[in-house]
Amino acid sequence: MRIAIFDNHRPKHIFENYLHWIQSVEPSVEFVKLSYHLANGAEVGNCDGLVLTGGGDIHPKYYGMETCLAETEEVNEKRDEFEFEVIDQALERDLPLLGVCRGMQMMNVFLKGTLVVDLQTAGFLDHTQRNGVENLHKVEVQETSLLSETTRERSLTINSVHHQAIQTLGNGLMASALSPDGVIEAAEWIMKDRMPFLMLVQWHPERMKDEQSPAARNIAERFIRAVRQQ
Repeated sequence: MRIAIFDNHRPKHIFENYLHWIQSVEPSVEFVKLSYHLANGAEVGNCDGLVLTGGGDIHPKYYGMETCLAETEEVNEKRDEFEFEVIDQALERDLPLLGVCRGMQMMNVFLKGTLVVDLQTAGFLDHTQRNGVENLHKVEVQETSLLSETTRERSLTINSVHHQAIQTLGNGLMASALSPDGVIEAAEWIMKDRMPFLMLVQWHPERMKDEQSPAARNIAERFIRAVRQQ
């Protein structure tokens, strides 16, 4: 089993959190890191699934908010363009997709959705992490969603490390979890029967201190099950 994973352009130990998280439920997984630095996007064609990782903000020009560039952080257009191309290839092959934080936002923008450029500026609560302290809050899970089926919960406690979020959902997506202040915290396909597996979460399951939380372990298990069914 080979799973492609985007380089999150973070220190090695932060990237490896993703590997440990997935391998905690399937130790035999072989990962292929995809990066514009390596120019190896075509490798997704030799993989059985794709993980869209966290990291810096997507350039707002991709969702019609060019004038808000000053409100963004760590924009890297080369990464954006590379990931858009790889996602396109993955969808062509019907690969299972799992998006985390920026990965959720990237998939939404790929599907012509838009983002809230900065949550606090837009009047939402602070969803970022401060001084290394994990920001935990509840999310309410949509009853009929894949996320609900996966976690078997209607309410989850998640870790929150983001200043952006989905504003307008991309084509074919539905919200599957909301925070108390109305931020979309997870998304998936509306119509699932003819689409490849897709689960998008705004939190960081790979970093959760409670590794057995259904918001972490169950998601990894469900993704691996989808990959096995390829």
